[in-house]
Amino acid sequence: MKNQNIMFTRSIPNMSKARLFRSVLALGVVALIMQVSLPRAQAYDLSSLNGSYADSFSGFFPVSPGLPPVPPPISVYGPVDEAGLYTFDGAGGFTARLVFNFGGGAILNASWSQNVTGTYTVNANGTGTMTLTGDHRRHFVIGDGGRQLKYVGTDPTGGIVAGGSMVKQ
Repeated sequence: MKNQNIMFTRSIPNMSKARLFRSVLALGVVALIMQVSLPRAQAYDLSSLNGSYADSFSGFFPVSPGLPPVPPPISVYGPVDEAGLYTFDGAGGFTARLVFNFGGGAILNASWSQNVTGTYTVNANGTGTMTLTGDHRRHFVIGDGGRQLKYVGTDPTGGIVAGGSMVKQ
């Protein structure tokens, strides 16, 4: 009987070590799975746009002033190109220095001296809207983790229609 008690007490520490080893191994596997899991979708907000972005767009503007209430034919539009430097404050505001070329004529604001201001909104999925001084709007999507913007621009009062992109400097 005495011999059996010795054998029983010696096997308990061995069983505990085995259970401990299996538990640690299981926790290690769970931790590894959590590290290797698929990345989560990035949530965007106003701070996703912060700093300076180089901008370029091309589009069309109505050549004749005073648009009729119906959409004008494409023949009344001329080309417009823009280059700009936008600085976003990360809180919903921005300033921009812009240079324009309307229809191959002279460069408007060639000295880069004109400052344009505006506001912007950002949705959690990375889409948003910029509103420049006046009624110029750009509907955008943020790409590359906040390093790029792709947008379409509209100007309900002036009729400019454009598309472009921005790259963080």
